[in-house]
Amino acid sequence: MFDLSAYALRFLEYLVLMVLFGVPLFGWYGLRRPALADALAGWPFMGVLLVSAAVGLVLTGADVVFKTAGIMGMPIADVDRESLGWYLLETSAGRAAMARSVLLIAMAFLLGWHRRRGTVESAFPLAATLAGGALASLAWNGHAAAGEGMAGAVRLAAGLVHLLAAGGWVAAVLMFLGMLLQGKEASRNDRLRSTHDFLHGFSTLGTIFVAALIVSGIAHYGDLTAWSLPTLVQSTYGNLLLVKLALFGGMLGLGALHRWALVPRLGRALTSGNPAQEVRALRQSLAAEAILATSIVGVVSVLGTLSPM
Repeated sequence: MFDLSAYALRFLEYLVLMVLFGVPLFGWYGLRRPALADALAGWPFMGVLLVSAAVGLVLTGADVVFKTAGIMGMPIADVDRESLGWYLLETSAGRAAMARSVLLIAMAFLLGWHRRRGTVESAFPLAATLAGGALASLAWNGHAAAGEGMAGAVRLAAGLVHLLAAGGWVAAVLMFLGMLLQGKEASRNDRLRSTHDFLHGFSTLGTIFVAALIVSGIAHYGDLTAWSLPTLVQSTYGNLLLVKLALFGGMLGLGALHRWALVPRLGRALTSGNPAQEVRALRQSLAAEAILATSIVGVVSVLGTLSPM
């Protein structure tokens, strides 16, 4: 029960912080381009971010309690102030959790201040920076920060890049899906045209995310497994890593399908005036990609608890 709960907690923490980072990054990218702003009109950015920051803070606190109980070998109900203090001050994961909490609290205050002033867009750059720091701190929850010397620095850098690129990509998939679901009843309006333009314009940034994931993933997981093929096929960690790679390959395939087939087809259908079928196909494909993305987050939640060798 404890292990299952711990995995679920890690999954939620990763997913919430990825969304918390990706949404303001995505909003900043879109709202700086007037032609794309209509696709984001009416989105409850502030509400999503405030709720995500609050949930992230609660999950961080729960993670601290779970980790302390696990290290101390005690029931969760027996965790006291002294043991929590030791974990927070004496372990790198505990110090990362404190930094994460500070960043999330600062983000909540920032969002609240901008909400009172009615200036949502101006909050995005700093909100993305704070959330990116909170997401990056999760590197200390797994193997990324466990190395030493130059090799350890490379592993940590690769882990940080991997987390941030994954956060941007996962949030983009979820938001694109939300845009198409929002336009379900109005498939011929200007918002759908803006959504198409957004999807088309995102291809460059999406390519950057994918390239960062591939390069950082090779550096990070290659170092963890000592570049050993037998490790991949003979250990639980390696088998799960292969599952993750298969899921990632599926996301790459769907991303290529969107860029080279479904999005251009939607553009042509918008010109002809009957895009319902193309919208449906793209919506279904994005839903499949979202399922693959959340599945990868689930696999990563388990990978960080296993020995790579």
